[in-house]
Amino acid sequence: MRIKKLLAVALAAAMTLSTLSTTTLTQPKKASAATFTNLNQKQMVTAMGAGWNLGNQLEAANNGTPSETAWGNPTISANLIKAVKNAGFSTIRVPVSYLSKIGSDSNYTIDSAWLNRVKEVVDMCIANDLYVIINMHGDGYNSVQGGWLLCNGSDQTTIRNKYKACWKQIANKFKNYDQHVVFESMNEEFDGTYNTPNREYYDNINAYNRIFVDTVRKAGGKNNSRYLLVPGWNTDINYTAGDYGFKIPNDSTGRL
Repeated sequence: MRIKKLLAVALAAAMTLSTLSTTTLTQPKKASAATFTNLNQKQMVTAMGAGWNLGNQLEAANNGTPSETAWGNPTISANLIKAVKNAGFSTIRVPVSYLSKIGSDSNYTIDSAWLNRVKEVVDMCIANDLYVIINMHGDGYNSVQGGWLLCNGSDQTTIRNKYKACWKQIANKFKNYDQHVVFESMNEEFDGTYNTPNREYYDNINAYNRIFVDTVRKAGGKNNSRYLLVPGWNTDINYTAGDYGFKIPNDSTGRL
């Protein structure tokens, strides 16, 4: 139920902003990390309220290279985020692809400019007192050029090491942010076939979620108390709640 509730928060509503005028919107105050407020499950769901998905931008990519304008959308602006806030939303989900922005070095170093851009967008949300969910999005798609977080991939050792290294960097980047920042481990992770989940591949997804939780918690700072989202097969509630192989990682905080 935790996963179901939080995913519902993130994906509960959609809106079209093309008809909104942004000429009268003011710039938000400067974002800053605040003292972490510990909210129980019910309080967190209530605080997050209705959510809006900032899709087709930071997860957009061309030939395996992420670019927020690759799919025809404009650069994300403070006025856009303010418009979402003024429309009555309390949470923004920000899907993020990394793909070729991840280096080939042994530490799998994420391009600093790209990670800083993710931070800028998060800061826009925080400045407007919005909750924000960030994830690793297109990296797990078999259908995306450069996709590597593949549950059906042949070299799971390398995939897991790379995944761990990436989440370590992301978690460190946001370790001092308060409860307004929520991490989602991945999106629509599956083998690309819309059939009953393959148990072996599902075990790989469970392993990714386990790595995600452990890595974020070990990053320290406010990550020790941060709420985390851990989706199941293809982020499908039926294949997650049903007897298909999904396992919730152990987490002493109870914030999954």
